[in-house]
Formats: sequence, structure tokens, C-alpha cells
Amino acid sequence: MCNNIILIGFMGSGKTTIGRGLAQKLGQILIDTDSLIEINYGMKISDFFKRFDEAKFREIEKNLCIWCEKNLGNAIISTGGGMPTIYNMRNMGKVIFLDTPFNEIKKRILNDGVENRPMIKDIDSMLKLYNNRLQIYKDMAHFSIDTLDYKENIVDKIYHYLKG
Repeated sequence: MCNNIILIGFMGSGKTTIGRGLAQKLGQILIDTDSLIEINYGMKISDFFKRFDEAKFREIEKNLCIWCEKNLGNAIISTGGGMPTIYNMRNMGKVIFLDTPFNEIKKRILNDGVENRPMIKDIDSMLKLYNNRLQIYKDMAHFSIDTLDYKENIVDKIYHYLKG
């Protein structure tokens, strides 16, 4: 098993935010897979979905997972929300599920704006997607943590889990 730490969870669960804090605390680099795709393709994920389709995006994500598994070590990897549905994240390292209740997800996404969330058409589609992915996240995780806490506390709890 690689010694990476993989953060999974639904969109809006805080993967990038917690990843930054964890990377700083552990002195490791943070790899944000969505950012890598945006940099590589020169466009935001939402624009990618407008130009291409979900199947093409998932193919790129899967190839990125394979690359991470083969080439990264000792990194914090913040994944896209759908990546665990197409690839076994356990191949890449220790998997941490940022478990966020749907009502909190809804609040965060609506505050950020749904225009940057191409998989979300409306609240009903978001709930359906959330429910479809929830068990996948739980089954894949080595460790799950509730994210209804301050970022610093979540980072500390993950740190103690990893060091414990």
C-alpha cells in the first residue's frame, strides 16, 4: 500500500480545505485532483462538462488515479467526489472519508453556487447522487470522520488517527 492519505467525500465535504490543513500539519504536499485536471485542460471542471461529457471526465479521473497510485508517495490527495465510484482509492493509500450530512452539503453548495457543480441540476438530483455515493464512501474508507466541527479539530482528529 502507498503511504498517501486519500480524502474522499461528497462535493462540499471539505476535502480540499481539510487537505490543506492536514498537509501543513504533516509537512506533506497536497494534490487536489480537480485542480490538476483544471490546470492540465486549461478550463474549470464545469466548463469541461459543458464541452465534453461525464464519461470523458471519469476516464480522465481514472487515468489520474492510476498515475497517482504509480507515482505519488507521502502525499495528501484530495479527490473529486465521484472518483471513488470509478476506482478503488485503497490502491492509492490510506482512505479518509469526510462524512458530511446532506443538509450541511446542501447548505455549503448553495452558498458556493451550483453553477460550479456540473453534476447538480437541482436539490433532488443532488440528494439522489449523495445517496448513491454514500455507501461507496463508507465501504472504501479506512477511517470516517464527521465534518460538523471546526477545520482545525477535524485535522487534529485525522492526525491522531494516522499517528495512533
